[in-house]
Amino acid sequence: MQKPVAFVSYAGASGGLRSTQMLKQVVTTPNMMPIVDQVNIPFFAKLIDDKGTFMPNETITKSAEAMLTELERWSNALKAMRVK
Repeated sequence: MQKPVAFVSYAGASGGLRSTQMLKQVVTTPNMMPIVDQVNIPFFAKLIDDKGTFMPNETITKSAEAMLTELERWSNALKAMRVK
């Protein structure tokens, strides 16, 4: 498969961090490459307004931008390894 994978997680204080750490081990089995950058959203319910819209703070936005940049870099780098 040779594709990168990134995670966005949400939960309580840890923002789902422990769950994604376990998933990183699982996704390597089908030759997926978990990237280091990820987005953790602690206390996600506090970031949802009265209309049900998610309103990320600056930290979450910057994390998402960094993660997507790395995901694109790894995707381009692994493209040559993918079986057609």
